[in-house]
Amino acid sequence: MTIQADTLYYDTLKVAEYQQNKRYDYASQMDLPEYSWFDTVSKWFNRLINNIFGGTFEENVTKPVMIGLFFIIVAATLYFLYRKRPELFQFSRKTSSGLPYNIEAEDIHVIDFEQDITSALNRGDYRFAVRLKYLQTLRIFSDNNLINWQIHKTPTEYIYELKNADIKSDFRTVTTLFLQIRYGNYPANARIFNKISELHNNIVRFIKSAAPNETN
Repeated sequence: MTIQADTLYYDTLKVAEYQQNKRYDYASQMDLPEYSWFDTVSKWFNRLINNIFGGTFEENVTKPVMIGLFFIIVAATLYFLYRKRPELFQFSRKTSSGLPYNIEAEDIHVIDFEQDITSALNRGDYRFAVRLKYLQTLRIFSDNNLINWQIHKTPTEYIYELKNADIKSDFRTVTTLFLQIRYGNYPANARIFNKISELHNNIVRFIKSAAPNETN
């Protein structure tokens, strides 16, 4: 019985050549690339844009677009919140004189609201009339022990002090209108003043008709 010789030939030069060829580097092909969440979203957004416009956008173009859209969304969200809830952007702070910052420097217990509001309306100063009507509402709350009025407090603090949901809702609207005019450069006019006066009157009627344990 004749044993055939092994015909396999190990060509070391050829093997070395294959090892240098990346097409035969099977181990590296099994390693999956690591993507961050931003890379994943960027690739998805790139595919979406390509599907919509039927073109091919390079990823180095997609990323700046995504960053721009992100800042636009953030800015739009902040603007929307400011329009709807401007009191959220009011913070206690100090003036250059070192004294505590306060929304209104006047003592609400010494203002003659009826006379001062009438005077402001007669000269067409709706901005000042709105301010006085807001302070008059605080006076009503303070007189009925619904808030602990302090000259250094911010409008947001008074909203949180109110316990009754109906009163809080009306006063939140009053506060929003007041802050938009006072700090948001919104125009003050008769329509806005009448709206605040209507809400103020609703609050007064509710306080007068409700029992003390219902408003506290």
